[in-house]
Amino acid sequence: MNRTAVVSRSAQPSRQRSVSVHAAFTKVATKSEVDAAGGRKVVEVNGTKYLLAESEGQVYAVLNKCSHLGLSLVGKTALLQGQVVNKCIVCPAHNTAFDLATGEVKGKWCPKLPEAISTSFGLTPPKPLPVFALRMGADGSIEIDV
Repeated sequence: MNRTAVVSRSAQPSRQRSVSVHAAFTKVATKSEVDAAGGRKVVEVNGTKYLLAESEGQVYAVLNKCSHLGLSLVGKTALLQGQVVNKCIVCPAHNTAFDLATGEVKGKWCPKLPEAISTSFGLTPPKPLPVFALRMGADGSIEIDV
C-alpha cells in the first residue's frame, strides 16, 4: 500500500513537497505458533527481529530490543526471557515494563539498575519501545506492518 503525505517545509504553502510512504504487511507467523511458543515468539523480517506477544487474547508486535541498551527482550538464553505482565513486556535485563499496545514505559525506568550506577553514570531518559501494526487472518495467519 502506498500513501502520499504532504509535508510543509515552511509556513508558505508554495514550499511543500510530497513524501511517499510504503507500508507493507508481511506474514510472519500463525496464532498457533505463538501459542506453541508460550505466547511470545520472535520473528525476523529483513534482518530485524520482532516480538509477537500475546496478552489477554490479543497479539501485539514490538521490536525485540529494549530501547535502553538494545538487549533482546526475548532471546535464546534463559537470562533473556522477558515476561508479559499486565499487557506489558518486561525487559529481563533492567525490569522496565513496556506497554505492548503503545510502547510507552509503565512504571519506573530501569528499576533493576543499582542507584549508585544510575547516579554515577547517568541514566538515559525513558524511551518508548517501537510497536507495529498487526493483523490476523481468518486462518490464524499473523501479518505485521514493517
